[in-house]
Amino acid sequence: MNEWDFYLRKNIPKNSTLIIGIPDVGLVGPISISHIVKTLKMELIGHIDSKYLPPILLFHEEKPLLPLRIYSSNDENPVTVILSESAVHPDGLQSLAEFIVDFSQKHNIKRMLLIGGLAVPNRIQITKPKVYAATVCEQEKENLKKLGIEILKEGFISGVYALILKQCLKKKFIASALLAEAFLNYPDPGAAASVIETISKIIGKEIDVKPLLEKEEEIRVKLRELMKRTLESMKKTGKEYEFTVPAMYA
Repeated sequence: MNEWDFYLRKNIPKNSTLIIGIPDVGLVGPISISHIVKTLKMELIGHIDSKYLPPILLFHEEKPLLPLRIYSSNDENPVTVILSESAVHPDGLQSLAEFIVDFSQKHNIKRMLLIGGLAVPNRIQITKPKVYAATVCEQEKENLKKLGIEILKEGFISGVYALILKQCLKKKFIASALLAEAFLNYPDPGAAASVIETISKIIGKEIDVKPLLEKEEEIRVKLRELMKRTLESMKKTGKEYEFTVPAMYA
């Protein structure tokens, strides 16, 4: 077995926008991607496996699911997503970043959107979290600005998304991270809703976030254990350095 392997039931549509949600701050990525999959009624088309994933098998509606899955919508504006429902071992982050970029190039992905949270100390006072875009492509930056999306001007990103963006920068692949102001220690559906609204602008698909916001407390309770495991993983990957300098993102 390679460090990372993928298994596809169906081909990924060409020129897809690939949206990735890996657990980090506030679990914004997994919460957002899960809601997008349900709302757009996306089809499960494959999964990714690795020795760096925990030895778990999930069950949903009596069906077994691997924790790192690939979904897709096949229409005139195709979207493919990678949803991770488990934290990745820190030793596997570099190889995961290389794998994702190679995977994207092999399957003719048009652009990549990395969904995450940005820890802010005053999150409890924020009614609607802001979303910042960090991109490694100049033309994509201009496109995002035209959509009214705020660009990250100062600061840095760490963890797996930093590694993916570095690979994209080297290979001149269009990629952006969309980061919503979020709680560090708690699952944050409100931050996820803000990111989803931003994604809607980019992919041109209407995604209703009202059902997500109505289930905020239920989601927080269900994802407590994943949040705990994610925090343990983040401590080993340098993510804590982001949390010490939140003002740089203003």
